[in-house]
Amino acid sequence: MSAIVARATGFVNSIVTKTTEVANGAVYWGKVTAEVGKVVYKNEGLAPPSSAQFQQVYQNAFKFVQSPEQQRAFLTKAAQFKPSKECAVKAAVYGTQLLAFFSVGEIIGRRHVFGYPSIGGGAHH
Repeated sequence: MSAIVARATGFVNSIVTKTTEVANGAVYWGKVTAEVGKVVYKNEGLAPPSSAQFQQVYQNAFKFVQSPEQQRAFLTKAAQFKPSKECAVKAAVYGTQLLAFFSVGEIIGRRHVFGYPSIGGGAHH
């Protein structure tokens, strides 16, 4: 009986230790992210948009949806677009950033850098 209790106690202790480590890491990186965010917010002069700015954006979008002339002008302008080297470089940079964010999200979701974790030891049929 004492062997079972010792095994259960060891199992609970290992779970508590791992949970504490994960929580401490999450708190640490949360604080680091908050501090970096504060620095960026101050240095870039960021501020949330005002209610007047929100209203202006939605009014312009509503006008665009209701105005066929604006839609035609937009389509004409889009059809005349000629991609340049600068445009290609911007697209490559944005694409690389998008791929990096996607990859980090996948790594976080899988909790592994390569492949998915194996669940169970059963053979595949």
